[in-house]
Amino acid sequence: MVESVNKILKVFADNGLFEEGVELIGSWCFHLYQKHLGAKSFPLRTQDIDFLIPNPYRGKEHKDFIDQLKELGFNYDFSNNGSLYLWNADFKIEFITPLKGRGLEKSIKIKAFGFKAIPLRFVDLLLNHPININDNGINIKIPNPANFCLHKLIVASRRKKLDKASKDLQQAICTSVILDKQEVKKLFETLPKKWKKAILKMLEKSKKELPLLLEEINQLEFTLQGTKK
Repeated sequence: MVESVNKILKVFADNGLFEEGVELIGSWCFHLYQKHLGAKSFPLRTQDIDFLIPNPYRGKEHKDFIDQLKELGFNYDFSNNGSLYLWNADFKIEFITPLKGRGLEKSIKIKAFGFKAIPLRFVDLLLNHPININDNGINIKIPNPANFCLHKLIVASRRKKLDKASKDLQQAICTSVILDKQEVKKLFETLPKKWKKAILKMLEKSKKELPLLLEEINQLEFTLQGTKK
């Protein structure tokens, strides 16, 4: 990993955040799948480093946590929704948390950290059965690859921007090659009908958008449905 990203992750690890349930998600999580688990190669081009915080958060208080990141050269600011983010010339760090209930909140206060995070739907899926990967001596908690893959397909189905939807699709399919077939099939069967329908629809759509990944797409579709169309 990029040295500066390692320094960020070390701050999280030194504060015990990964042990308390915080997860590295998004493209840098996918990078770890590629580096350590054999996910199919796909260029990583992103400045965003996203962390998922459980809600409710049952860890310790970390009120000086942001100051530790500022010591790495980060500035902090607030989005229009009130959520905090950090930035420098190279990266932007954002904090995500599950959206609960009717989801009217634009941001959610995480008391243990003293700031507000961005509430998003479907990220609950990423908190189930996470795994840990040791990278450069740092033990990092990340989503289970099966959960990551299906989550990316669900999110892609709701994207309005085609470039982001395409990126989600590519990461989902490239991750699918490392999945335990029984595990992802079992997970798929537990999802709401609307989610399953959205996933299968995106797989069908991806056959046209990602012709070079057709073999992997067909295999994942076969795994989830049990039969080929």
